[in-house]
Amino acid sequence: MSAALAEVAEGTVRVGSLSKRFAGRDGTETLALSGIDFTIPAGQFVAILGPSGCGKSTLLRVIAGLTDASGGTVTIGGRAVKGPDPVVGIAFQRPVLLPWMTVRQNIALPAELEGRWSAAEIARRVDALLAMVRLPEAGTKMPNELSGGMQQRVAIARALLKDPGLLLMDEPFGALDALTREHLHDELLAIWERNRPTVVFVTHDIAEAVYLADRVLVMGVRPGRIIADIPMPLGRPRDEGVRGLPEFARLGAELRAMIPH
Repeated sequence: MSAALAEVAEGTVRVGSLSKRFAGRDGTETLALSGIDFTIPAGQFVAILGPSGCGKSTLLRVIAGLTDASGGTVTIGGRAVKGPDPVVGIAFQRPVLLPWMTVRQNIALPAELEGRWSAAEIARRVDALLAMVRLPEAGTKMPNELSGGMQQRVAIARALLKDPGLLLMDEPFGALDALTREHLHDELLAIWERNRPTVVFVTHDIAEAVYLADRVLVMGVRPGRIIADIPMPLGRPRDEGVRGLPEFARLGAELRAMIPH
């Protein structure tokens, strides 16, 4: 187990009575999240599923320490979240790669800014991650030389660079075509199987949630809240054949019936 994963192994993510309010320009307040409670054990892959506007991304940003909660608590490994944490990796909907840097430079940047490792150690980790995401020859390329799916793999590699115990993903495949998205589902699960970080994966795609997750938290709207916590008993490892199982269809239908329209 990596040092980072060991730091969060005793409790992972706990969210208690979480709320988030946003102030409008006219002085009014909007309650975006209310009464959110859940615990995610170390190594579990959890999807947060819900319609657009239900607060999924806001919840993820609070867990990441990028946005302050208005009330309640969030802890990672028993430590209160007070800002971005080095044991947390984040992948957003779009890759957010710096266009003037090579693939290698983009992946290495967070570690270089932190200054904890030598240049040789960073290079070793970048090489290993490029191989892991199946882009071993892409290190010297610029982002605009890669397809959308390749760019997203680079972004995932960057999120994994510091061997995070917790990986937060905000609809990372939402902008991709269906075939590329399904291919990257398998890539992500293969990467996750190697080190088993805790994953919190935001999505509005029901089939994606069923295929990837051990457990799905369904969110309701106005304000955002958890309305269901459903296990995905499909076994591990998973492959394309899972999508054709009756249980896969049943779980998808169960989740679809819960999501507000």
